[in-house]
Amino acid sequence: MEVLGRDSVREAYRIAIGGPDGRIVGLVPDATISATLSLTGGRGHQTAYDWLARHQNTLELTLRALSAGRPAPARFAAVVLEKD
Repeated sequence: MEVLGRDSVREAYRIAIGGPDGRIVGLVPDATISATLSLTGGRGHQTAYDWLARHQNTLELTLRALSAGRPAPARFAAVVLEKD
């Protein structure tokens, strides 16, 4: 999984994975990350990157499920595919 950075307009982190059908890009809302930890105190960006790394496997499964038209796991229901 590759973290592409934060989209401040959509208040989400952009992530991407490779797959047999090409690259899949998704958006992980700040709210999904901050539901389990605080993104304040000047370390928010690094804290979010650490969280994304810890949840990499589930996020990859989530993007693959969404790409195949299946629902995301409940905890990651707010994650969406990025539209071009």
